[in-house]
Amino acid sequence: MISYIYGMKYKIDKFTANQVILVFILILIFSSSALYAEVGVLDTLRADDFFSLLEENLSEGNGIILDVRTPGEYEAGNAPGSVNIDFYDSDFRNTIDALDNNEIYFLYCQSGNRSGKTLRMMKNLGFIEVHDLSGGWSKNAAGLLALDNE
Repeated sequence: MISYIYGMKYKIDKFTANQVILVFILILIFSSSALYAEVGVLDTLRADDFFSLLEENLSEGNGIILDVRTPGEYEAGNAPGSVNIDFYDSDFRNTIDALDNNEIYFLYCQSGNRSGKTLRMMKNLGFIEVHDLSGGWSKNAAGLLALDNE
């Protein structure tokens, strides 16, 4: 194959052109899979999906429940076995950052606002799998209290 670039004649070997295309395709494939691996699974789930996934993980010995409400809210009622990390604590981000980002986390707060913000923070910090309970404690207290996680 003969190509003209800026009026100059160049012979391009078909084999070389195919190699360039193959390398380009491989770069695209590997870069997109690496990007997906970094993103992981971070989502806000409806109660039925959240509890189903949580119970499945707990039965396999996986999953940490994070309650990001204030200590007063936590003391008034919480999911059995949950860990309270106060969203309003001045060291909140550092506390979250110190967690193992390879664990599976299940978040809730009072209404879903603070846990939603925590979800985004955890995504930015590189956490792999985090699930947020839509509606929080106020809409799902009965389901959270019924968990058998102690």
